[in-house]
Amino acid sequence: MRPISLQTSFLCALGLAPLVTRVVGQTSNLPALPDGVFSAQASVIIDAPLEKVWEAILDFPSYPNWNPFARSMTVANSWWIPIDDQTPQENKRVIIRAQIPPLPLPVDENTPDNALHTQLSFENITTIDTANHRTAWRALMLPQALLDAERWQAVSILEDGKTFYESKEVFYAPVAYVVDALFSQGIQQGFDSQATALKEWVEGGDVS
Repeated sequence: MRPISLQTSFLCALGLAPLVTRVVGQTSNLPALPDGVFSAQASVIIDAPLEKVWEAILDFPSYPNWNPFARSMTVANSWWIPIDDQTPQENKRVIIRAQIPPLPLPVDENTPDNALHTQLSFENITTIDTANHRTAWRALMLPQALLDAERWQAVSILEDGKTFYESKEVFYAPVAYVVDALFSQGIQQGFDSQATALKEWVEGGDVS
C-alpha cells in the first residue's frame, strides 16, 4: 500500500478531509446543472498534468487501489454483463460498488468493504468528453420521474500548470428526498474523500 501523506491522514482522522477538497474562486469546467432536492460536490488542486489526472479518472480498474468511495466501477453491456474492454464509453453501463460513507483512508485493493455501508448502483455512462475533459454517468435503477441523478467530473488547467479537479451530482425527483434523509451526509463525505484520495494517488506517482 502506498502511504498517504501525514497531513491528509491527520485531517481524515479528525473528520476534516473536506477542508482539503474545497477550492474557492476557481472557474468551473462543469456544465451548468439546475438546482435539485440536494447535491454533493468536491474539488481539489492536484500537482500533476491534466492528462495524468484525466487518465486516472477513466481508469476504472485502478479504483480499488485508491478510491475509498467508489470501490469498484465495472463497465458492462446493456444486459449488465461485464465486458472485456473496461474502457469507459458513452452509452455503456457501469456497475458501481460504493461505500456510503466512504472507507477511512488510505485504501488499496485488499481493503475490505464495510458490509453495512455497501451500496450497488447501476448507471449509464452519458458523457466521455475528451475535448473538454468532462465525464458523467446517470443512475438507471428507477425511472427518472422518481429519481434522477447524474454525476459529473471534470478537470482543467490552472495558470501554474496544476490541475483543478471537480465533481458534482445533483439529485432530483421525489425519491431524492428519501436519499437526502438517509444518505446525503455519507455521499458528501464520499465526494470529499474521493477527491483527497485522487490527489494522493496521482501525486504519489502510481499513475503511468
